[in-house]
Amino acid sequence: MALTGESVSAEMLSKIPPNTALMVITDKEGNVNVIKLSRDSVKDGESLVRIKGGCWVPNNGGWRWVNPCPM
Repeated sequence: MALTGESVSAEMLSKIPPNTALMVITDKEGNVNVIKLSRDSVKDGESLVRIKGGCWVPNNGGWRWVNPCPM
């Protein structure tokens, strides 16, 4: 899976809108880069990320936590 998104200001971390998935990446100098992930880059039936205890999957234009994760 290759995720797509758009670069957004780190200020967005202070007030994240509903149904928003953000990725935070720091470079070798410690600069913070925030990417707002596109829901369309995750196919229906796939998970965005899996962690112990469940995963986030696309759902009606947003994200839903499920446990167990779909295959």
